[in-house]
Amino acid sequence: MSETESPDRNGERQNALVDENEQLQTALEAALEENARLNDDRDRLQRRATLLAQELRVARATAPRPPPPPIQDRESAIERRSQTEEELRVAFEELQVLTEELEVANTSLHETNLELDARVEERTAQVREINAALRAAEASLRTIADLVPDLLWRTDPAGNANWFNERWFDYTGHDPAEPMGLGWIDAIHPLDRPEAAEAWSEAVEQGSPYDHAHRLRGAKGDYRWFLVRAEPMHDDRGEVVSWFAAGTDVHDQRQAMEALRHSELRFRTMVEGMPQLVWRAIDSGQWTWSSPQWTDYTGLSEEQSRGMGWLDAVHPDDRGKARAAWACAPDIGILELEARILHAPAGRHRHFQTRALPVRDEGGSIIEWLGTSTDVDDLLRLQHHQSVLVTELQHRTRNLMTIVQAITLRTLRSSDTLETFKECIGHRLDALARVQSLLSRREGTRVAFDILLREELSAHVELDAEGQAPQVTLDGPAGVGVRSALVQTLALALHELATNALKYGALATETGHLTIAWHVTNSGDGEKRLFVDWRESGVENLPGPDAPSKGGGFGRELIERALPYQLGARTSYDFEPDGIHCTIDVEVPDDALLETIDG
Repeated sequence: MSETESPDRNGERQNALVDENEQLQTALEAALEENARLNDDRDRLQRRATLLAQELRVARATAPRPPPPPIQDRESAIERRSQTEEELRVAFEELQVLTEELEVANTSLHETNLELDARVEERTAQVREINAALRAAEASLRTIADLVPDLLWRTDPAGNANWFNERWFDYTGHDPAEPMGLGWIDAIHPLDRPEAAEAWSEAVEQGSPYDHAHRLRGAKGDYRWFLVRAEPMHDDRGEVVSWFAAGTDVHDQRQAMEALRHSELRFRTMVEGMPQLVWRAIDSGQWTWSSPQWTDYTGLSEEQSRGMGWLDAVHPDDRGKARAAWACAPDIGILELEARILHAPAGRHRHFQTRALPVRDEGGSIIEWLGTSTDVDDLLRLQHHQSVLVTELQHRTRNLMTIVQAITLRTLRSSDTLETFKECIGHRLDALARVQSLLSRREGTRVAFDILLREELSAHVELDAEGQAPQVTLDGPAGVGVRSALVQTLALALHELATNALKYGALATETGHLTIAWHVTNSGDGEKRLFVDWRESGVENLPGPDAPSKGGGFGRELIERALPYQLGARTSYDFEPDGIHCTIDVEVPDDALLETIDG
């Protein structure tokens, strides 16, 4: 037999030899019984023949010689002797037959014994060969058991350990007898021991497999996690004859899994704390997971969003663009998409910037996609607003430069000296600066007329909280918005009127008074117009309308020519007996009217 044959094959052959030996032993016992029976019959016949012969000899020796009997008696005696001799002959014949049968049986028995001896010798040699193979296999299995990294042991049917491989002793540092029986349970961590002992007892009682993870103490007193599995081995009748157990070191794997779990927990916490909507996908847009932010924002659960379900939250006009972006994403290695996503609580769509990158394996193949969707709706609105502001700033800057240029040239022509030019141009540029300050504070869109008026007057006259002064009366609604294109020219007009009033008009004398009233009118063609009435009184020695202007006439020219030309305003500038009377009638936007008065 080859030593490489399996232990199961060797066991089968050994069992077959045992069965054959039992059959031979049974046949030998039957032959011995038959031989014994023949010997008994022979002995019985020999005893009978001997007894008959003895009786015959005694009868012959002791019988007296009587006188010759009568013929009839003599014939009777001869007949009796003949019968006895016949019985003796028959007995000897039976003895001879039995002797022959006995010799045949002895010969057959001898041949059977020789055959049995030969077969027993052959089978004994085979048994020795099988036992040698079994010992070699057992030695090989022990070597293998000692080479494997697992801790291996065997128990009896009651669960008491009776063998351990060397790995067990190397790891635990146990003495050979220490783990035997139930001693191996003492190596389990105290916190795991009660549960493990109960599970082992239940498995042994029920004959069911044992599968349990617990910590085992090492030789240095440290503990490592092991996955212990045990299976019962049954005989032909299904009875448990032993248990085989294996303990696999899963400490590093368990620590790695624990670290991975903590890492995933930290990642999930980080993801759920992000303002972006986070998701995972495969196969060109098939979502596999979405963050709670997505559910809170869109109203779609994670289950509803899987696959292509997330498209339900995308604006119908953007779904084709989303599919197209996913179709080319694998080729370019990135997904970039701007689309509108439904904000379920508000019931409207908002713009989102979506980006995703692929996760690749070692071979470069895409495993999945990780992506985020960032709300850029406010950013786009701010960018649009910024674009509008930049356009407005550019337009205003061009207008401002034109105005500054015109003011500079007009002031230069009307100034007799450099000092006069310096003073006049400084005041007018200050007025423009105040207007720019107002526009910047109002986000560069519109300025209320009452605020513009008070800002300009405050540069010349001290006003109270209500915008009044002893020589100044303001009367008009608050919050009438004036377009930015109108503000600068209107502010210069108010500046020129206030400067002239301060130098030559109502504010130059103690008896003068300035009244400014304004209101909003509705014209016949549906326009809303701002009507401003500037009226000075109490002015003495007022020059006539044809007299040369003391200030060079810039203010009057601005009101009578620039405002009508640039803004389509209707203006008047009159010299009345006690002061200047000026009116300005200009269009204002409908949505800028916070308070109106019908004229």
